[in-house]
Amino acid sequence: MGLTSGSAARYPVLVIMGISILFLTSCLHLETDIRLNKNGSVELSLTYTITQDTADFGRGFGSDEPWPLPLTEKDFRQQSLRFPGVELKRYRVYTISDGSERIDVRLKADSMESLSDYLDLDISLRGDIDSGSLVFTLPIAEDYSDADSGIREAIDSIIGDSLFRFSFRPPAKPESSEPGIIDGRTAVLEITLSDILYGRAPVTWEVSW
Repeated sequence: MGLTSGSAARYPVLVIMGISILFLTSCLHLETDIRLNKNGSVELSLTYTITQDTADFGRGFGSDEPWPLPLTEKDFRQQSLRFPGVELKRYRVYTISDGSERIDVRLKADSMESLSDYLDLDISLRGDIDSGSLVFTLPIAEDYSDADSGIREAIDSIIGDSLFRFSFRPPAKPESSEPGIIDGRTAVLEITLSDILYGRAPVTWEVSW
């Protein structure tokens, strides 16, 4: 079974989410878990958290959902209409102990190419389903280092230790993860939002199995 490549990212969903949320939260932890099945379908879990103040601020403007989020449940469903190869399986909002709200999203795609198009991210597969590799071109923020120093200092103080965690479970046990680590049957990469903004993050993440 051959594998195809996804399109290049233009306005990556994860970057839009990060930049939109960071101005209203002291810390953003975004977890993206991708699982490739033997039949070529893909399952994705996306989890992120917003503070109580941010959610209440949005509801003050009449929003039924935490705001300002670039991707509410309605947005996910509309995106599925544009890309019928991807289905929204779950969208849940949970209140955690400190009053923050955790958003938990589950998607199922008929292929990695469909998921790549849906997310507008560059995620490609090489080889075949039994022995191949995933190449994920990570989102970047151009010219951030050249921005006004006062603006950068303000943003840097807001984002703190905000972390992006990507994990990928291929149909067979992974043999390598460059960069990142292998944890059992899953490859894991963790990068800070600061590293993305300053261009210190890796350009690509490649997992072979």
